[in-house]
Amino acid sequence: MKTILFATAFILTPVGMASAADTSEVLPVAATYGWSGVYVGAQAGYAWGDARVGQAFAPDSFDNYGWGYSPSGGFGGLYAGYNKQFESGLVLGIEGDYSFASVKDTTLYRALGVDDPAFGGELKLESVATVRLRAGYAMDRWLPFVTGGLAVASYKHTTTDIPGGPYADAKDTITGYTLGAGAEYAVTDNWVVRGEYRFADFGRHTSQRHLIVNGAPLNPDEIELTTHDVRIGIAYKF
Repeated sequence: MKTILFATAFILTPVGMASAADTSEVLPVAATYGWSGVYVGAQAGYAWGDARVGQAFAPDSFDNYGWGYSPSGGFGGLYAGYNKQFESGLVLGIEGDYSFASVKDTTLYRALGVDDPAFGGELKLESVATVRLRAGYAMDRWLPFVTGGLAVASYKHTTTDIPGGPYADAKDTITGYTLGAGAEYAVTDNWVVRGEYRFADFGRHTSQRHLIVNGAPLNPDEIELTTHDVRIGIAYKF
């Protein structure tokens, strides 16, 4: 009986090995995802920052007289770009985005370290746009990346006489730089999701665009602004 079982196993073993070999030949091999191509997407996020606004009527007025803000709020918009993947796994690209924003804060005017309860202000970022270079390393459907480039923001600063209400607006567009990092994941061959953090520094800017609501024209505003944000997005890759 043992001899029969051993002979049967001996005969069937090559057949099993051949069947396994045949099966391995027909199984599909997962191809590495390709990141090269054009993409368009939508994004949303939350931003916060630090800002100083003062009137440029004296060399040291920005530091001694003005408004200190910690604006925060949400934003959302669109982005588009192009990636080129190399054989080494390096991915280089260029991307631009534009977002409408409601990132704002209110505070009191501060003179020589003392708040003036009768004189306030509101700072609001109304939109933010960037044009950036990107570099990442492809890990099949994962793409961690870093990014940096030009940032442009549109803001509105409203000065307020507490008893009388708003009396002057300064609106302008400021430029600076932005740096960030994040990761993308290709859910399908065309749909890609991402998460990202960015820092932006707009330096110090003097505004000349005043819209007077009530009262005499003011001296030009100076604004100093830095922001942080976290965002998520989803894009279609062509």
